[in-house]
Amino acid sequence: MAKVFTVLRSEVSDYVLGGDDDGNTAQDNIAGYLDEMLDWIDLGADPGRWSFDSAIRYRASQGLTLSSLLHAYRLGAATIWDELARLADTDEIEKEALIAATPSIFAWMNTNSLRAHAVFREIDIRDARRNEQVRAALLDTILFNDSSIGAAFWDAVAALGLPRTGQLTVIAATGAEHTSIGDSPPDIETRISSHAAVQDAWFRLAASSQIGVVSLRRNRADALDSIADTICSDIPVLIGLSSPFTAITDCSKARAQAQIAMAASANSRPTTRYNRDVLPVLLASSPDAAAAVVATTLGPVLELPPDRAEPLLTTVHTWLRRGQSVSATAAELHCHRNTVNYRLRRFTELTGRPLTDNFWLAQVALALEAPRTQK
Repeated sequence: MAKVFTVLRSEVSDYVLGGDDDGNTAQDNIAGYLDEMLDWIDLGADPGRWSFDSAIRYRASQGLTLSSLLHAYRLGAATIWDELARLADTDEIEKEALIAATPSIFAWMNTNSLRAHAVFREIDIRDARRNEQVRAALLDTILFNDSSIGAAFWDAVAALGLPRTGQLTVIAATGAEHTSIGDSPPDIETRISSHAAVQDAWFRLAASSQIGVVSLRRNRADALDSIADTICSDIPVLIGLSSPFTAITDCSKARAQAQIAMAASANSRPTTRYNRDVLPVLLASSPDAAAAVVATTLGPVLELPPDRAEPLLTTVHTWLRRGQSVSATAAELHCHRNTVNYRLRRFTELTGRPLTDNFWLAQVALALEAPRTQK
């Protein structure tokens, strides 16, 4: 045991660090490993003693790396085997017994190495989760508070490396399709962070959504719109963008904007920006009022079976977007002009108000946005 300790002190100095100044912790570990190896050889199989996993965790907490630990295993096993070989040369043990035990010695070393890999992987996963939790807590401090809370806000900004000023936007996203509990949300952070217009991004995940602060490069403040559109075309996700802002102290306000914009997004318009898509954002910010507008305006149409109601709603909505042009509406919907005119008349009959009434038309336009907001 003393020889193993001497070799390790010389070759793997960080292995013998920790414990008291005499390295007793390392010597205790070496003695335990030697006892386990002898049991392994004696029983001819794994004796089932896994107490050293806790020792590995303890040494890892002291800063011992996996590479140093594995190097120590190799040196320790080689030193033990060399000592046994020396004893065999002096007939203190039988050479045949040493030869028979050699495969078990190296099998023991291999098993310990695999155990060490597993423990360090467990530690890495645990630390990664803890780091992610800390990072999420720091980001929450910025997203859900303002600078008036003082040091906690600015400490979080510094710890995460967020700029105090810049071309900033908050983005909120959720899946466009129903997902089961435990399903990971779509990874939009990687796609956003890797874009040339993006300087950096900080995201945190929730059960069914994700929210992040995006810092864009100078003169690229509007690039996030096209990035979001591209993401939505490739991934079933709904995205809300805040108004652009320049001071990190406005992050909490922008976060609220992004979440409202996300609520306003729908499959027909998967990306919504707070300061651009004013009408759907207005409806999303007041869901009760939006529901009232829908019931009052579109109630008779929505009472129809979906396969009959949807063509009417889609036609009127397209007709409004196309400047009340029947020809343009027919072209977009790939149907005859007469079909468009029939659907417009049918909508008028059901609602009891003419589409030539501008005030009524404004209410219809508002109500047609609401069903695409209420998901």
